[in-house]
Amino acid sequence: MNNRNKMIVQAALLFYKENVNQTEIAKQLNVSRPTVATLLKEAVDRGIVKISIQDSEIMNFEQQEILAKKYGLKTVLISSATASEEEAKQEVGNLCATFVENNLKRIKNLGIGWGSTLNKFAEAASYHHFEDLSIVPLIGGVDVSNVKNQSNHLAFILSQKYNCHIDYFYAPAIAESLEMKEAFDQSQFIRDIIQKGKNVDMAITAVGNPIESSSYRKLGYFSEEDAHEMKEKNVIGDILATFFNKNGERVPTNISKKMIGVNLDDLMNVPEVVVVASGKEKAPSIQHLLKQPIIDHLIIDSEIATTL
Repeated sequence: MNNRNKMIVQAALLFYKENVNQTEIAKQLNVSRPTVATLLKEAVDRGIVKISIQDSEIMNFEQQEILAKKYGLKTVLISSATASEEEAKQEVGNLCATFVENNLKRIKNLGIGWGSTLNKFAEAASYHHFEDLSIVPLIGGVDVSNVKNQSNHLAFILSQKYNCHIDYFYAPAIAESLEMKEAFDQSQFIRDIIQKGKNVDMAITAVGNPIESSSYRKLGYFSEEDAHEMKEKNVIGDILATFFNKNGERVPTNISKKMIGVNLDDLMNVPEVVVVASGKEKAPSIQHLLKQPIIDHLIIDSEIATTL
């Protein structure tokens, strides 16, 4: 090893392994400080030293930037949790709470959808005082068997934590029949709450995959016949009172015709739409929904991010 190479290795060992600063290295090697900087740069350039960034937060940031640019989104936030589905869902909820609360001072009307991931957001929400804020449920929910996931309950929890006004959606998510749906449509209370939902400043909603996920069937919302219809019509996802296809377009089904709430077309007119999702089965649904100019802010887990 010649003298130059020896100095490069010595400088690299002192700086990277023993944490000696460059001024002290210069004294030990009897060279100038700029020479030490040159030696350290050469150590990296020649592969004597390899610097690898492993920090998951930095990797997440880079992935967020890539997805935001790829899909033209204002914000992308990715959960770094990988231990379990529940942990990933909880962190997505935490990210959503932080994001929303950082923006609430400029929001007057906040719309909220339904589902277990949004329940994690409500649980993670901090206590604030937003007296000018109103929480608006975006879909009916009085029939949801798992009460903690229904829109009215989520709106109530948020209103308690944010010390703000709340509106209620006095209707089921899915009417028992078309006749009942028409009856709800005639109600002034229902027309008013849907109109408020259409006019929120920010809507927070989940996206699902009704074909891959059994959530709808577990809740008793549709039968195998309904599932067969969705497959025939190439339904790939659901958002609020809408099922959509691979082009991100609304698909009318026997179920969607009975749903009561804000739909996909309504969301296109909402200034800011936040989509929150956890679970790799939802990745195709989100990917196809991104074909439409609907989502502004996307908060997802790492498995969905990798697929996108």
